[in-house]
Amino acid sequence: MSGALTEQKLTGHDKSPSFYKGTFIAIAVWLILVMSFGWWISHAIVKAEIDRLADSTDYEASTTAHVMDRVFTEMSSIANMMAGHADVIQLAARYRTDHPDFAGMTRQQRAVEFTRDPLVRKVGDVMNGLAGDLGYARIYMNNMSDDTVTASNWAEPDSIVGMIYAGRPYLLNALRTGKGSSFGIARLNKTPSYFVASRIDNQNNEPLGSVTVKFDAPDVASYLVGRHIAFIVNRQGRVITSSTPDFMLRNVAPLLPEGTVLPPDGEEEPGDPLDVRTLSDPVRDNSWLVEGKPYLVERQSLKGTDYQLFTLASLETLAVMQRHHFVVAGIIGLFGIVLIVLASQVMKQIMMRRQDELYAANYDVLTDLPNRRAILVELDRLFTLAKRSQQWVFVVFIDLDGFKAINDTYGHEVGDKFLVDVGKRLSSGLRESDMLGRLGGDEFIMIGRVSPSNVGNQEAHIAAMRNRLMPLLIGSYIFESCRFDYSGASIGIACVDPFVNSVKTALREADQLMYADKKRRRETE
Repeated sequence: MSGALTEQKLTGHDKSPSFYKGTFIAIAVWLILVMSFGWWISHAIVKAEIDRLADSTDYEASTTAHVMDRVFTEMSSIANMMAGHADVIQLAARYRTDHPDFAGMTRQQRAVEFTRDPLVRKVGDVMNGLAGDLGYARIYMNNMSDDTVTASNWAEPDSIVGMIYAGRPYLLNALRTGKGSSFGIARLNKTPSYFVASRIDNQNNEPLGSVTVKFDAPDVASYLVGRHIAFIVNRQGRVITSSTPDFMLRNVAPLLPEGTVLPPDGEEEPGDPLDVRTLSDPVRDNSWLVEGKPYLVERQSLKGTDYQLFTLASLETLAVMQRHHFVVAGIIGLFGIVLIVLASQVMKQIMMRRQDELYAANYDVLTDLPNRRAILVELDRLFTLAKRSQQWVFVVFIDLDGFKAINDTYGHEVGDKFLVDVGKRLSSGLRESDMLGRLGGDEFIMIGRVSPSNVGNQEAHIAAMRNRLMPLLIGSYIFESCRFDYSGASIGIACVDPFVNSVKTALREADQLMYADKKRRRETE
């Protein structure tokens, strides 16, 4: 049987394996595309989000640093202003040092002695007004004996008037250099606070004492506004003000530049350390893991202080975002797979229908042999090939004698089975290059090529072919409902030169030879 028709016959009714393979490849390619494109899109979105967070963090850090610079500058300005106030200078000159009798008094007794002086009360009232207007915890004045002469809370039960603040670094620095500042825990209410002090001088620039502005850290934290976490850190790495209570008074020394962390000064504790480490897979250079959570960290120095402002933008949303991207990619991938499967099934049905149509157009439904149309197409092809290969073409017409009698005697169902059996028997005698078909009714045809060496003795070759085919048909035919012996068919064999004859003449010659054989068989019966 011809290679083209053989391929068509083998694949005409079952395209499932190739469709399954094609569908699998399409799904694999689709998933690769979705994963690749999804990763690229996700990476781009995450990068854009990181850039946005970085810009937001940088802006918020700069803005907050500017605000805190103004806060500390204002504290220093208020301390300087009060230190230069005429009443404050007069009061400091009056109580430059404690009276010797004060050493044996309690704080309350010293407070009674000081507050008897109207000037003490007057200056205290001025300080109280300023502290109330500016939100400071306290403003107070100390003399050279470190005793508090007056304060903004002089009239309150928790007044610090008469309190000795010996050894406080901000007071020592103020008396020595003119100004001092520090962070510490207040002795009375244990509140973390900022202290800024300015020296009081007389006309001869001799120190008389100092004025201190105290601003509690919880109140300072109200200036750390924004959507990100912000906190102020001292040189020991301790968080001295934070927008979130979780970080307050903890130590984040690893966030400070290497070599800038100072050892504890003995004044304040360094604080319990937070778990701070660099990310194993940093999204940016300034990304850190703080207490197990990822952050972008921006650092700003605060002017006129030893403090650093840190702004932390949480990166936890990135993991959520990436999970969402994964889910969306999965949904898209699944949706695509469903579409591919549906499309492949539709294409499979279309292709199978098309194959069935092609098969029906080229094969006999009953015997599953090539039909007249396929035989004629193949015969044209054989003529072309034979011309190229210098071969001849043979055409064999086979007409089943007595077929009508079989139909009439045993019925058309047996007749059909007989035709199928004939097709199988004839097919068993084909060479690989030969082709057998059914022209219709009880007529079969076989075509093929023959080498020129066999053409010289044409009659012997035709006789050999007849002798090969005739025994295939002669014999007993056994079916479920009957059994009969068959004496054979009429055969016409034409062997033609394609350069001399046409397809039409070859068919006509074979047909004539078949009728001649039929006549001869009838005469011999």
